[in-house]
Amino acid sequence: MSPEIERYRVNTVALNIRAEPSTTSEILGHAIKDQVIESLEETPDGAWIRHKENSLEGWSTKKYLSRVAGNALSGDFPWMPIADKEYGVIEFPGDEHNPRILEYFSTVKNIGSRWKVQDETPWCSAFVNWCVEEAGYVGTKSALSASWLSWGKEINNPVKGCIAVFSREGGGHVGFYIDETVAGKETFIRILGGNQDHGETDIGAVNLKFYPKSKLLGYRVP
Repeated sequence: MSPEIERYRVNTVALNIRAEPSTTSEILGHAIKDQVIESLEETPDGAWIRHKENSLEGWSTKKYLSRVAGNALSGDFPWMPIADKEYGVIEFPGDEHNPRILEYFSTVKNIGSRWKVQDETPWCSAFVNWCVEEAGYVGTKSALSASWLSWGKEINNPVKGCIAVFSREGGGHVGFYIDETVAGKETFIRILGGNQDHGETDIGAVNLKFYPKSKLLGYRVP
């Protein structure tokens, strides 16, 4: 079994990344507030971690870090229990709007206020943002499903709970990967997501739906 990767969220505006685990060591750069970083190594006293940000590798004090639960290698993502509990949330008919869906919109910044008070506004990305942020991560803050293609890092082999992004007519879709199946000559990916058709209707709900793998744009993890 692969060892769990320790992940930490930055709790200060700018966290120093130093050449050595010492407050007098050269500052190589910074990690920003709410960024999630992975520990490559820890000092024996547990006070410092070594981590890599793009091409920059160095040491940061754990004084301004909080541990984030979950192991991406096993698919043990902390947002999945949160998403599971939302199963069955559904748009209200007529002029009424489900307040839970409107709460999802509180996590996105790129749509006008009048769209945030209507549960007919496409909300798949708002749902993913809400679940991810409830788990302690920073999402994309965007209502666009394609925004997730630049979030975190890409993986080629999916694990349960990773974020899957699709293209589809009239826009795109994003949700959490569950598994996949083959029907005829095509492979379909089952997604736990929001704004997914409820039964044979076009009413959006949090549920499980299959999407053609041919429409997949990518898988993402923190």
